[in-house]
Amino acid sequence: MINFIICDDNKYVRDINEKVISKIAMPYDFNYNIYTFEKYSVKLKNLINTPSDINIYILDLELPNKSGIDIAKEIRKVDWDSIIIILTSHEELELTLLKQKLLILDFISKFDNYEERLTDTINMVIGKLNNKKIISFRCNKEIHHVKLDNIIYVYRDNALEKTTIVTTDDEYPIRESLSEVIKKLDSRFVQTHRACFVNKDKIESVDFKNNIIYFINDSSTDYLSRNFKKELRELL
Repeated sequence: MINFIICDDNKYVRDINEKVISKIAMPYDFNYNIYTFEKYSVKLKNLINTPSDINIYILDLELPNKSGIDIAKEIRKVDWDSIIIILTSHEELELTLLKQKLLILDFISKFDNYEERLTDTINMVIGKLNNKKIISFRCNKEIHHVKLDNIIYVYRDNALEKTTIVTTDDEYPIRESLSEVIKKLDSRFVQTHRACFVNKDKIESVDFKNNIIYFINDSSTDYLSRNFKKELRELL
């Protein structure tokens, strides 16, 4: 899921942003949400602090109660992966804003080919989503993009002939084989069963006697076989 999060006190600008995003998304086959805010709010704060697959923030520099840079600072306290784009009426501030070291992807002037520049920037972001930190797959006729860091474990259910990707907030049964999915993962995923790979960074504890792996989000799996216990012990 890709979340586009817009914060601008000008409704005309918010509407333009939504139009640009919808136009860009049209030729692609992925699932996305658009959230709009006219100022910093509790709902926006909750979005910032809720783990999700991919967030793309489009923030106005000047807002009634908290500037775009202040919101970017809030984001970076908990999240260094999301994309942040700052809209400004003051291009001369770009160098000053860069010194904040908040990994701002782009600063876009509202008075200099605004729609064109925003379109180019978002297109670039969408085009880069298949990097090694993201896994893309089809589930229920929709394309999903999920951060590897949000995956808890992946297992194969031979009875259903499906591979299930279990994340921090959802489960995705897909038609791809387990071996095909594993090729898209990285070294943080370790095999614990012939039909299961787990994200070692998400393990809370392991009950080796009863063959249960507990994860940091209170989920667990019994996909732990004798052949892989030794390796898992060494990793932990």
